This record gives sequence, C-alpha cells and structure tokens, in this order.
Amino acid sequence: MAQKSDIKELNIVIAGVGGQGNILASEIFASAAVKAGYKVRVGETFGAAQRGGPVASYVRIGGDVYGPIVNPGSVSLVVGFEPMEALRNAFRFLAPGGIVIMNTRPMIPLAVSMGKDRYPTIEEIKDSIKKLGAKQVIAFDATKKAEELGYVITMNIVMLGALAGSGILPFSPDVVRDTVKERFSGSIQELNLKAFDVGFEAARAGLTA
Repeated sequence: MAQKSDIKELNIVIAGVGGQGNILASEIFASAAVKAGYKVRVGETFGAAQRGGPVASYVRIGGDVYGPIVNPGSVSLVVGFEPMEALRNAFRFLAPGGIVIMNTRPMIPLAVSMGKDRYPTIEEIKDSIKKLGAKQVIAFDATKKAEELGYVITMNIVMLGALAGSGILPFSPDVVRDTVKERFSGSIQELNLKAFDVGFEAARAGLTA
C-alpha cells in the first residue's frame, strides 16, 4: 500500500508499568496505522525493572517522521495505563492542546505502601495534567471494565479502544479494531473485541462529557 502524506507528524505515547501490556497495544496500533497506509516509527523506553518499572511506547505517524523517539512538547495524545505514568509522560511530552486518556486504577509503589511516600488522588493528577495545557483528560477505570469482562489482562485492549475513540486518528478506528481481530483467535478474539468496544465507548463518552 502506498504511504499517505496527508499528515506531517502525529505523535502518540502509550505509557504504563511493566506487565500491563502497553507494548502489545502499541504494536497493534502501529500495525493498524501501517495497514491504513501511513509511515510509522515505533520506539520504547523501559525503567529499571521489566515488570513493575515504567514502560513507554512511542508511536509516530506521518510524512515527516524519521526517528522513533518523540521530542518534549510534541505529543498529541498520551494514553496512560497507570495514573502517575500518564502524568509523568504528559509532563515530559504533551503538546499544548493535547489529549490524555488515563486508566484511573493505580499501581501503588512500594514506598507508598510502606508509608514513606504519598500517592496523589486521581483528581490531583487530572488537575496537574490540565495545568500542563491538556485540552481534555479522559479518565476511567479501564482495569474495572476489563475485570467486568472476566479477563483483567484485556485492560490494554480496553485502553487501545479508548485510543481509537480519541477522535484524533487520521484513519478509521475500524482499522484498529480489525487489527485486533487479526491478532487473536477463538474465544480470546471475541473477548478482546469486546474489550476494544468498551474502551472505544468510554473514550467517546469522555469526549462529550
């Protein structure tokens, strides 16, 4: 498929902690963008621990995109699988007027569990993101929605659905959904498609709130 050049640069960060599945979500999304005919570059950064440490995936789409790493202040959409990771990456990368989609279920650090530190409230995190210049913060408990489907590890696909429902993609959200369908099979495919749809509707509801 010929590459499209109708956008110069669209940068998206998908961030969480190790074990939440954000790398798989970014791979599926990047594959969908390629399928839609766009030039795509993908990069990742990892914290000190593979499981439990910060993990951020960068997906860059457009004709002027060459390297995989995003510049500060250049990201149109931050998708945070964990609240503090949403804030951390919005602080580093979000462009003025950008959108943040945030799973409100925290992964409490050890220092907080031991009483040595304090985890901010979700409202404090949302307010901080808004002060960074975000146009919109869409926040919902994606982990709970995955739990309600009976398979908590589909939280990443719930968040992928929310990404597709963000309204900023230069191609149809159906391309992302079709890519999810191709990635899985059998009952797992059906479950992940349900997870995608739940996230998509959550984002749409958040945009109109």
